[in-house]
Amino acid sequence: MRPKVLIVDDEANIRQILLFVLNPVSDTLEAANGRDALRLIQSEKPSLVLLDIAMPEMDGYAVLKAALELVPTLYVVMLTGQQDIKVIQRFLEAGARAYITKPFDPKVLRSEVGRVLDDLTTPSDSYRPWRIAPS
Repeated sequence: MRPKVLIVDDEANIRQILLFVLNPVSDTLEAANGRDALRLIQSEKPSLVLLDIAMPEMDGYAVLKAALELVPTLYVVMLTGQQDIKVIQRFLEAGARAYITKPFDPKVLRSEVGRVLDDLTTPSDSYRPWRIAPS
């Protein structure tokens, strides 16, 4: 059974790129806003959520908090164009496991998400946040 990855971003072009990149390693779902994302988290039970920080109506922080209330063990990775370490630290402290900086290299992204999905099936005690930087 392939893992499910939920992509949450208000920008359709980012969702399409991520769907294309991640389709070979997972079943991918998408949501354009926080409310749809929370519905999909409840109904589809994804293994991993890639969550944009800057979205209208319900921002990434609100979605992260609500998602972790629904599923405390959910693995959430933030998507961000932000380089401000204080912003990123706030999300990591709130429960995000990692972050991906935009723009990203699709090959590196696929490889790293594959690694995370492998780690989810064989958990380890040596958790450390990671990021994917542009190459």
